[in-house]
Amino acid sequence: MLHTHQLIELLQSKAAKLINVNPANTLQQNANNLSNPTTTVLRHSFLSSKNTVTLVILPFKELIDFKKMDSLIGSPASIIPYKDCSHYYINNDKAHQLPLKPKNTDKIFIAESVHSYEFVIFESAKAGTLIQTTAEQLATLIQHSQFYSFSEKAPAIELKTPYTSNQKQFTPDKEKRQQLERLYKLPAMPQMANELIIIKNDDKAHVCDLARIIQQDPSLSAQIIRHAKSAFFNYQGDINSVNEAISRVLGFNSAINICLGLSLSKKLKNPPDGPLGLNEFWKHAIYSATLAQSLSKHLPKATRLRPDLAYLCGLLHNIGFLLLGHLFQPEFFLLNRLYAANLTSSITCIEKHALGMGAGQSAINMGHSELGAWLLEKWGLPEETITTARQHHSFNYSGQHSHYSSLIGLVNNALGLHGLGDHREETLNEDLCTKLNIKPSVVLNELDTLMEETNEIEMTIKQFVA
Repeated sequence: MLHTHQLIELLQSKAAKLINVNPANTLQQNANNLSNPTTTVLRHSFLSSKNTVTLVILPFKELIDFKKMDSLIGSPASIIPYKDCSHYYINNDKAHQLPLKPKNTDKIFIAESVHSYEFVIFESAKAGTLIQTTAEQLATLIQHSQFYSFSEKAPAIELKTPYTSNQKQFTPDKEKRQQLERLYKLPAMPQMANELIIIKNDDKAHVCDLARIIQQDPSLSAQIIRHAKSAFFNYQGDINSVNEAISRVLGFNSAINICLGLSLSKKLKNPPDGPLGLNEFWKHAIYSATLAQSLSKHLPKATRLRPDLAYLCGLLHNIGFLLLGHLFQPEFFLLNRLYAANLTSSITCIEKHALGMGAGQSAINMGHSELGAWLLEKWGLPEETITTARQHHSFNYSGQHSHYSSLIGLVNNALGLHGLGDHREETLNEDLCTKLNIKPSVVLNELDTLMEETNEIEMTIKQFVA
């Protein structure tokens, strides 16, 4: 809390001081504004390992090296989600302040790198008030703490930095991609997905042809019927067959795209848990697809997008994460834990750190966006989905199919307001709203509607993860 006995003494002796900042600022914004060669802003996480709970404190712009951390603790450590950390704070206070006297904690580790700074800054329990003291005084404030080397500086790559000027640096050339293809065998497209693509490209294909393929998979058939009955479509009649679901509600193209996502999801098997595991991956994918489809219907005619393609783009734009787990399992495991510990950091920054530590070095300049585009291209998916996978973090991209990638960028931004996806957000990106010519109020209204349909979404997610 703000006024511990030691802290009061430090403030009175002027060994510590209060810093006033905008209460609306995030810790990352404060770190960007206040960090310099002599001063660092601190953050913290709680880790669990067997029956041990460890509080770790490190400079904001550094990442936990879990290989070192596991060695220090003596067994693999996992991040305790912030929502489950209330009982480690005095009075169960869930404010973001650094816990000077944590409860129910076995160990307290402070990063050795803190010694390289003259001053440290951390959050108090009072919004808009930070505390600055010397690195030497930090250990006196946090009793029973120990300094260890368990962190590394994060590579300087920002999530929202447009790729337009540095595209070549992060996109492998043809020779590099061929080398990667020889080194790592890309998974083949599932047979059902291949059949769906053939039908999608056949102008003479009929609903009955599509229904026949879907009915080969009972679980897929059940999902299509359930999706058609969902509140999203608000169809009042009875639906008892795949044929009725397609012809009366979903439509030919939407049904194909939903089935494509389902069939492709079965091909790449990743760990279920963690912020990048299958459960969270498909949760974000379904929310993204549904919101993208809803918003696409509000765009003006000049930028009107096909709702079925918007859905597919939302569903598959992060499929590169699944490919990372498929090709580089040890690195993906590390990436998953790093991201859990650093939810406010750029996912592209964390990828560079994780993929640079093992066999994934050959893909270090690709990341999930380029890897996803690579896979979708090899599978022959529509160009709109390929572009969206590659460019959904490039907000200034203005090339072919840019409205699809901008829409998914806006969708990610909107979902980030609710803590969904690979970055946490504070405000809606109005520049993307302007680019797509859609009112922010419309986006927020559709977002609110989506968040009220949690039960429907969760049922869909279970089908994708199963």
